Amino acid sequence: MAGYREHVSVSGILGVAYACAAVFMFGYTISQAAIAAILTWVAGMLPDLDSESGKPIRELFGVTAAIAPILLIQHVHAIGMHSDRAMLFAMLSYGIVRYGGAFMLAKLTVHRGMFHSIPALIIAAEVTFLAYHSNDIKVRMLMAIGTGLGFLSHLVLDEMYSVQWDGAKVKLARSAGSAMKFFGSDALPNGITMGLLLCLSYATLVEAELLRDPGRTPAPETFQITSDLPDAPLFRIAEQPRDTQMQ
Repeated sequence: MAGYREHVSVSGILGVAYACAAVFMFGYTISQAAIAAILTWVAGMLPDLDSESGKPIRELFGVTAAIAPILLIQHVHAIGMHSDRAMLFAMLSYGIVRYGGAFMLAKLTVHRGMFHSIPALIIAAEVTFLAYHSNDIKVRMLMAIGTGLGFLSHLVLDEMYSVQWDGAKVKLARSAGSAMKFFGSDALPNGITMGLLLCLSYATLVEAELLRDPGRTPAPETFQITSDLPDAPLFRIAEQPRDTQMQ
């Protein structure tokens, strides 16, 4: 199994490379690329949120709790909330994630459970897409993909360290296949994960305007009759047919 330092190093290098590609290949700003690099780096540690308590896990919860208020402030400013109230919500979100989240995960999760899975990777990317406030859908995609890449680097590194080679033969450790999986061994975590994945996927597709929200009433369409002639009447009375009979 890869250690904490290996995950931090790999996701950090991947974040820098992702930021450089965002700036020089896709035309994003340096600020946007830097945020995407940080999200990639942090996401490389997210699967270990279900690990046993220790200094690396406390640091990881501290970083995650620090990012949550920043994302929250983006939304409260967008809706015009008073600065004092926004600061209060930011402080509450930090406390909930930093202490409440750590307590709940310690009680409800086991290491190498559904946090180490492909559905968890997709959930992390979708949460980033929904939480990051931007009017440009491409910027939100940049952040979500960065989170997914960092998360994926953790899973791939764990699987690589599950392969053992003693110079003569290759054998797999007992942890092989426990990271890159779609389902775990327990039905309840599987059901919760898949239910959350379906809800977030639907919300993401609606937010990306790939699906129509059935609760949103479409704006009434307006019709305007135009004519090439500026003073042409809307209707024209047919001329009476001429009497062509011979007198």
